[in-house]
Amino acid sequence: MSGCGDLFEPTVKSICEDYPHFCADLNEDGWCRAEKSDIIRHRYNYQNDDSDRPKYDLLLNYEAYESCIAKASQIEHKKYREREFGRKEAAVTANKALRQLIWQTRHSTDPYVSYYQWSRFGHEDAKARFISAARAGIFTEPKYYVDLASIMVAQDPIAARNALFMALAQYANVDSEIDGSITSQLASLSLKMENYRMAYVWTKVSNHFAKSIDESQLVALATQFSLPVDILDQLSDDIEDAISGREFDAFAMKIDQL
Repeated sequence: MSGCGDLFEPTVKSICEDYPHFCADLNEDGWCRAEKSDIIRHRYNYQNDDSDRPKYDLLLNYEAYESCIAKASQIEHKKYREREFGRKEAAVTANKALRQLIWQTRHSTDPYVSYYQWSRFGHEDAKARFISAARAGIFTEPKYYVDLASIMVAQDPIAARNALFMALAQYANVDSEIDGSITSQLASLSLKMENYRMAYVWTKVSNHFAKSIDESQLVALATQFSLPVDILDQLSDDIEDAISGREFDAFAMKIDQL
């Protein structure tokens, strides 16, 4: 029966009928339907869970809903002015709920919430908690390691490189499209570190994902630094296959030893 759970989930309409308090503070008209549904389902699914981890998703849900309903509240309804008022009231309520949740989670030790508090407000203590969690491999999505790399690049280029390696490895866990800018960052970082073999490899890999036919930089690198092109080309092909197959492991492939 696994995989059939969604068939038995209650509809948003039935949740609102059985648990009206989950829906009462949200707009009643058709605006922001998806954003509103996300909040209602989250409230229903986590009604008995007061831990901090689910609050990260709720923060994102509130952000999306507040942004949508704030725009909708500016739209005048000539025939049904009460709907216009309802949207304005919902916008105020959403903003208040978001600010309250932000305050409640200000010092949360949850790594995802710490990421939120740092990325939105720049809190240094939250940033430190996020870095510690990311270095420990807590996250299973690429973007968090890309952000870790952006923090580490100035003070520790190798740590930044390893974070980008981790970002590519996380595509084994997600269905999202592979972000080609990660390989471009690795190429730029390799040049900065004066590791020209690695710069060649990641430039070639970046060209593959960008579907670029301009190989002038590869030729320039190979010529200027007398690079073993045949070996590096084969490694580049292996990396492209591993990334595309969502099986990338930089350390198993010994890329860090280039």
